[in-house]
Amino acid sequence: MHDSDCALECPIFFVGMPRSGTSIIFAGFAAHQDLSWFSQVMDRFPSLPALATLGRVTSLIPTTRQTVSRHTDVQSGLARLKLGPSEGYAIWSRCCDEKFLFEYLLDIRASPAERHCVRQRVHTTMRCHGKKRFAAKLTGPGRIGFLSSIFARPLFINIVRDPRAVVDSLLRVPFWRDTFRYSDPAWKGGLSAEDIADWKRSGTPEALASVQWRAVLRTTREEARAVGDRYIELRYEDFIARPHDELGRLYAFAGLPPDPAASAFVDQRLGLRDLTSEWRRRLSASQLETIEAIAMPISIGLGYETSLP
Repeated sequence: MHDSDCALECPIFFVGMPRSGTSIIFAGFAAHQDLSWFSQVMDRFPSLPALATLGRVTSLIPTTRQTVSRHTDVQSGLARLKLGPSEGYAIWSRCCDEKFLFEYLLDIRASPAERHCVRQRVHTTMRCHGKKRFAAKLTGPGRIGFLSSIFARPLFINIVRDPRAVVDSLLRVPFWRDTFRYSDPAWKGGLSAEDIADWKRSGTPEALASVQWRAVLRTTREEARAVGDRYIELRYEDFIARPHDELGRLYAFAGLPPDPAASAFVDQRLGLRDLTSEWRRRLSASQLETIEAIAMPISIGLGYETSLP
């Protein structure tokens, strides 16, 4: 197998629940000189895959790569070009329709047409971007089985975060708070009878978000059994505490060499902030009780401790 074929067959996928730190970790990882990705401008114009060529600009002028948008940010003119990494959901839905956005896709495999479309887009992106490998970030369900039916040896990095921090953030961000996700499941086909019962018991938004955090982690781990050592997990809190160490571990897992430019990008552009305990002052006692009753049995195994007596 030629090196180019191997590169196409071994994309790197970051997965994890929304508000788990996937965006900032992926932004640091994607700064590697060998990586291509779907950009924000490609996501705006999914019918024009050749726009991936603009990704070359980000290698020459790092300020064109917008990382994580915050309402307090003042973007430069170059940053407004939106050339940085994106989840590319308009591209995924164009190839695989809206089920890719709104379903767990458990036990579902890509059709020949979907497989061809995705592979062609990834190949075009790598070629136009002038890079050796492709990486992507996809929040929500892991979609590991579906993606493994498209590529021969994809790698998966699951970003996990304290469920109390995740739920606290979800309840406040517009894409969750101001949409159907606040009162109905964000994705179809993944909640168990136990999940539904735990949600219905209180019927609160925090209960719904908590059971989805649990279901996404559970189903992602179940799917990961089929890919063996091509799956690892990274805690958001560990990345915030040791960004360069964890970035090095991720590159080693992906078979990528160290990249000083990526390390410099982490220091100069990511603007890492320790927000790991903000939930302690924002969540009420009743909300904490609900979240911990649902999520802590599994999250304790990740090293998170209960805050309740």
